[in-house]
Amino acid sequence: MTVYPIAEAMVAALVVASGVTWWRLRRLQHLVSRERAAVRLTDAAHHRDTEAFQARIRAAAAEHRAAEAVNRLLAEAEAIVTAELARTTHHNPQEGDTP
Repeated sequence: MTVYPIAEAMVAALVVASGVTWWRLRRLQHLVSRERAAVRLTDAAHHRDTEAFQARIRAAAAEHRAAEAVNRLLAEAEAIVTAELARTTHHNPQEGDTP
C-alpha cells in the first residue's frame, strides 16, 4: 500500500499531461515546417511565373517595335512610289511604241 496515493496520482497526471503537451508541440512544429515549405514553393512558383510573364511581355514589345519599324519603312516606300507616279506621265505603250 502506498503512503501518498494522491501524490502518485498527481505525478502520473503530470507525466501524462507533459507527454501530451510534448506530442502536440511536435505536431505543431511539423505543421509549421510544412506550411513554411508550402510558402517557399508558392513564392518560387510566383517568382518563376512573374519572370516568364515579363519575358513574354518583353518579347511582345520587341515584336511590336519591329512591326512599327517595318510599317514606317513601308509608308516611306509608298510615299516615294506615289511621288514618282505623280511625277511621271501614265500611258499604255502599244505594240511598236517605245516608252
